[in-house]
Amino acid sequence: MSIPFMQQLDLLIKQSDIVLEVVDARFPEKTRNKNVEERIVGKGKQLIIALNKADLSTKEKISYDKKMLIQEGFRVVFVSAKERKGINLLKREIGIAKGKKTEITIGLLGYPNSGKSSLINALSGSGKGKVRTSSKAGFTRGLQKIKISEGIYLLDAPGIIPYGEKDEFSLFLVGSKNANQVHDFENVALKLIMEIGLEKIAQVFGLEFSGEDEEELLEKIAIKKNWLMKGGTGDIRKASREILEMYQKNLI
Repeated sequence: MSIPFMQQLDLLIKQSDIVLEVVDARFPEKTRNKNVEERIVGKGKQLIIALNKADLSTKEKISYDKKMLIQEGFRVVFVSAKERKGINLLKREIGIAKGKKTEITIGLLGYPNSGKSSLINALSGSGKGKVRTSSKAGFTRGLQKIKISEGIYLLDAPGIIPYGEKDEFSLFLVGSKNANQVHDFENVALKLIMEIGLEKIAQVFGLEFSGEDEEELLEKIAIKKNWLMKGGTGDIRKASREILEMYQKNLI
């Protein structure tokens, strides 16, 4: 029988000296869990927020988001586990938190699509203590304690941070639903395009942006891919699924 999440969370916090929350640098507000953050701080534990996938965001957005989080009193590090950027800065923050202790345990939290497993791999390095990674929702299961350096251990959270929203887009954005589990491809893709930005999506697909709205851009993508329906119109459903899958694979 699985342990309820809040019971798992309390166990993780109790066993950790520091808690590291991994969020998506593209959508920090949507991929944070403020209730969990309050619970961690309320129990007197240090909290570091690692904004992962910084390579997929812009410098302007990164600067703004960092400023806002610091104003809230958080220690913030931007990283790209995939590109191995910012990892030394994160290790430095962990070292500062460790202080003179001979050994510390860092509890790790984050939604399925935040890149927790990739960050563990980047922190452990050299194949040591590596864990498998997957883009499938809910891949990381069970409690894992991983040595990342002498006297520093990561404790990966058992289970998944629950996400209360019923909206498919919100669930997809944090990885609680993957592309195969989404029913309304078009609606979710349209919202994702607006969230990321029409010009950026056009650039990803090698298209010239001429002021199209999100639906027109989807059709333009479909036509470029030669996904055509009767009458020569673009298959928006296929284009929608392509965008969702590319987002899930961190290609957007």
